[in-house]
Amino acid sequence: MEEEKLHIEKYIDEYPFRQYILEDKSQYKRAKDLGYNDPNDLFLVGESGGFLMDIEVGDKFVNTHLLHEMADFYNANGKYTFYKEDSIPHRQLRKREEYRRSHGYEAPCFMRNGEVRQLHISGDMYNYLNYIIIEQLDEKTIIHTDRGSVAKKKQDFPKFIDAQFWTFAIIEFVELNGLHLLIDKTRRGGFSYIMASHSANKINLQPNKVCIHVAADSKYLTKRGGLTDFTIKNLYFYENNTFFKRGILIRSDENFTLGFKLPNGDISPKSWNSALFSASANNNPDCAIGKDAISVKTEEVSTMENFDDYMNVTEPAMRTGSYVTGNLFAWGTATSGNMQVFERNFYNPKKFHFMAFENVWDKDSRNEVCGYFKPYCWGLQGQIGDMYAMDKDGNSNIDIGLRIAYKERKEKKDSSKSFADYINYLGQYANMPSESFSSTTENIFTSEKLLLWEETLKNDNTYHFYTDGKFVEEENNVIFKSNERIRKEGGKLNVDYYDWIEGVPRKSHEHPHGCVRKWFNPIKITGIGIPVGQYSISYDPVGVDKEKDAITNKHSHNSIKVWENPTQYNGFKTKLVCAYYGRPEKLEEADWICYLMARYYNCIGTTGVEVNRGETVRNFTKWKALKYLMKDPVELWDNSVKAKASATYGINMGGGAGQAGVGTKVLEGLRLLKEMLYSEVGKNELGQPIYVFQTIYDYQTILELKKWNSKGNFDRVSEMIIRALQWRLTDIQAAKELSHRKKATVNNYKDDILSRGWY
Repeated sequence: MEEEKLHIEKYIDEYPFRQYILEDKSQYKRAKDLGYNDPNDLFLVGESGGFLMDIEVGDKFVNTHLLHEMADFYNANGKYTFYKEDSIPHRQLRKREEYRRSHGYEAPCFMRNGEVRQLHISGDMYNYLNYIIIEQLDEKTIIHTDRGSVAKKKQDFPKFIDAQFWTFAIIEFVELNGLHLLIDKTRRGGFSYIMASHSANKINLQPNKVCIHVAADSKYLTKRGGLTDFTIKNLYFYENNTFFKRGILIRSDENFTLGFKLPNGDISPKSWNSALFSASANNNPDCAIGKDAISVKTEEVSTMENFDDYMNVTEPAMRTGSYVTGNLFAWGTATSGNMQVFERNFYNPKKFHFMAFENVWDKDSRNEVCGYFKPYCWGLQGQIGDMYAMDKDGNSNIDIGLRIAYKERKEKKDSSKSFADYINYLGQYANMPSESFSSTTENIFTSEKLLLWEETLKNDNTYHFYTDGKFVEEENNVIFKSNERIRKEGGKLNVDYYDWIEGVPRKSHEHPHGCVRKWFNPIKITGIGIPVGQYSISYDPVGVDKEKDAITNKHSHNSIKVWENPTQYNGFKTKLVCAYYGRPEKLEEADWICYLMARYYNCIGTTGVEVNRGETVRNFTKWKALKYLMKDPVELWDNSVKAKASATYGINMGGGAGQAGVGTKVLEGLRLLKEMLYSEVGKNELGQPIYVFQTIYDYQTILELKKWNSKGNFDRVSEMIIRALQWRLTDIQAAKELSHRKKATVNNYKDDILSRGWY
């Protein structure tokens, strides 16, 4: 119990977003001082170049009931006013409220350093608090039991919540500065309500305007609880319950238009004529262009595999010349699909002019930028005992939110039917973007043990014993030079040496070349040197040359690993000893790295390279180095083959089509890879089994295994399939040797066992 308490406290203390809130922010420049339009002075700019929310420890929202007085009046009286319709006071009230819905509202609702200040909320937030009905918690129905707390929901106006205040402030900043917004969200964040209210507010306030809703499948928009469904309900509320009536011209979900017709059936020239379009981007990335929208909202980006194609045509359509005339908002939550496209864009927000935030949510990521992330623990309604995660004015207690999240995770882990269910839950209720993008519901490689190993490699410094550098040829010998040595010799970063690529996938600021990471030097035996067969290489090359400026994080990268094989020289152990990941401009450069690694570790006949792409065999032929290349293990695919003397160099992973268009050899390779990774290769000091994946000290490889799915681009997994084939081939060859070995008897030897030669 005491150990768990310490673990919770450590979890809270090390949470990056909490650490950001607690830190001194006086060193940061204010966005308004750098030329950004920030009239309410809410944003800073960090050293990464990304924006920061100016949240200080001790900040507190007070008197927030002043921000939703119209909603309180409606709840008390069933209407917004007792003024006679179209009377002068009625018209004045309507104009006042339209102004507030458009320009925002101020009230003495913010406390900093013990002083109450005026708080500005955006027009969209004022509209949200006073003119939108949502399904929300009915606090009067909360019942506490020994097993937890239960409650019911009710239809009501939203409450003021600090996390939602910042979401609306960000939306306003985006609109004032001609940016777009990409959001990685968790469940219970209220984003569908917020974005639906934003669309409804725009359409109802401004005539002759268009808002467009887009999703991979229109069902995400128009089904009950979808973005368009919420928006249309909001528009009906304006028509039936407020003084903002515009008339409804077309009631279609795909083209909902405000306005009215004349008695003769013609559309009135005074018709409001603002519309909400809903479209599916599935096989149609052009669906949002040509309608001159002031707002385009893209729901469930995590399911939209053609998001890049969609953005390539849609983002330019939000401009007229050099002027931004519309804003694009996109968001998503962890799903079982291919999260790579979403992840690439989230960690490279500037590519499509999304607002770039300094990454205060992931661990050790303050030098990086990302999209906007709303963690589960912030703006969370809940309690532990008599401690609440949010007070009556909407202020979050992140420490309590983290405790609730920790408790819920533990309960989910204990109750989940499968490990996949548990890690999918982590993605749905993430406190860091990395948790969101690492989640999956179906992955043949994941397990609780692999997840624990990933966390260990990430956080335990005792496993960070590698050296980064490169192999070079000097006087016909191959030596390893560390990046530190090259730097001290006057070498320049990204010219003479390169950093290890940390991102999975590679982050936009990381140089695509990458470097070699070495954990272990080769074993050298007196009188033998490095034994042949002691090491093997697995190599998955890229297919074409590409200039570095044209290489993006969605392109394939070369992945090369050197593995130590189990022999009598190492106590029959195995482990990863060296790796390279990156993409030089020329294919030959990557092949040369592999060639030097093969020489350094004496991988004669054990360098396995996939030859369905690239030019490795041709390059090794040119360098008179074919002896290092492994021949195609055809006996893996055809057990009638007795030998592989006629096999070609390299490994051909082509073959008949399997599921989802994946070759049957690749499917078999994936199966063999899982079998290899979970092969037991020893015991630890507690007598627990050690698996092959626990001999892989490359954090990025383990993370890629965790993220793998059948649709994404996973270079390290593709490369390790080669290793799995080598692993299986060793078993086949051992079985053949065993079948031809003579049975040991005393007569096999001149005398007896004592006459045998010693090793």
